[in-house]
Amino acid sequence: MMGANLGFDSKSKEILEDYSLRPVPAEQKKRWIDITIVWIGVAVVMSALLRGMMIGLGLGSISRVLLAYGLGELILILIMVFTGYLGARTGLSTPLLASQTFGPKGALLISLLLGLAFLGWFAVQAGLFAETLAVFFPWSFPRGWLALASGLAMMLPVIFGFQGLRALSWLAVPPMLIAFFYAAFKVGFKFLPRLELIRLAQAHQPSPYPLSLGEAASLIAGGFIVGAVTSADIFRYARPRWLEVAAAAIMAMVVSALMQLTGSTLAMATGLYHEELPRIIISREFAGLGFLGFLAIALAQWTTNDSNLYSSVLAFKNLIRLRRWKLTLMLGLAASGLAAAGLLGRLSLFLSLLAVACGPVGGILLVDHYLIRKKMIPESTDETSRHGNNPSGLNWMALIAYFLGLLSGWLTSGHPWRLALFPFSIFAFNGILAGGFFYGSLTLLKKYLKNRKSKER
Repeated sequence: MMGANLGFDSKSKEILEDYSLRPVPAEQKKRWIDITIVWIGVAVVMSALLRGMMIGLGLGSISRVLLAYGLGELILILIMVFTGYLGARTGLSTPLLASQTFGPKGALLISLLLGLAFLGWFAVQAGLFAETLAVFFPWSFPRGWLALASGLAMMLPVIFGFQGLRALSWLAVPPMLIAFFYAAFKVGFKFLPRLELIRLAQAHQPSPYPLSLGEAASLIAGGFIVGAVTSADIFRYARPRWLEVAAAAIMAMVVSALMQLTGSTLAMATGLYHEELPRIIISREFAGLGFLGFLAIALAQWTTNDSNLYSSVLAFKNLIRLRRWKLTLMLGLAASGLAAAGLLGRLSLFLSLLAVACGPVGGILLVDHYLIRKKMIPESTDETSRHGNNPSGLNWMALIAYFLGLLSGWLTSGHPWRLALFPFSIFAFNGILAGGFFYGSLTLLKKYLKNRKSKER
């Protein structure tokens, strides 16, 4: 009887920890529709509407806007499908997959990068939530304090792990979609002249909106690139079936494109910048959704921020061995502090930097697991999940490839220079391609030198 009780307690504890340091067991896998609804909840986000507003003003025409969405979302679908299947097949989170490729020591750097990136996203959404509160409620509280309180409140559902994400998504997604699509139809589709829209995009401060097709597509891909590269964090709960993973990825990205298109139509019809989005949704002057609009915006921010903090906790769990709920509280407090510091004002640059810094990780993981290994990782024990197949603890080739991929993405992003070789470069994708290319090339070179040395002996 005592042994049975101990077994039950151990199982309950592991579920509470959300399998953050070991594979998700087969009996805990979820239906594809549950995975899909979680991803749609992540895709229905305020920042998607903001990106759409930036792109709508910058490109100035629906045809160019749709082309940019097609390019950007196609990139994201491909990345999500392949990285997501890795998670579904192995049951491992992104930090544990990175341990297999970069080695446990190298994965510490990757975990830190991803953890900080998702903390930044959490801060952005908490800041947006505070802006929404300030528009709807005539309070005199400072925005910084509102952002801090918003972040602290929004972190609470993450304590329940994936189960909390699923429950909130099922509750929030349908009314959110209805409210945002209704707002677009209410504002209407009579757009300002294209030249006027472009002039407004160029005049935006502190930085102009993207004016070229490549910049717009990269902003679209860059806005979700961190989620796509780390899609194993959610898909590890999916059954290892290509069709189910692909269906979830495609449906989520279609909804994401519709959300961004909604933002584009709102901006092109009103000529207002993305900072005015809460007013467009809530105010009677435009969509006039009032409290319903406020709830839709709040739920959109809430569902995505759950996912942001969830992935951040998984990443930092590889660095800090605290119980998951304690780590959630600590990181939620830190991100709320970032929100209070006003990270929202640097949204465009922040999205670009995330696209450049996180892209190479996905490229290297895909090349390693699909081309170098040529098979999925076998069922992993706890020790294998943590330390992978690299007993030395550090894969220098993966790290070198990462920094070369980072440099390639940086040089084609316009920060601080732009190479003329890529006039229509989608730099969010350049880092992924470059990271994978350099890792594959270095691996082949090492294999060639090893074979040559063996022959000489």
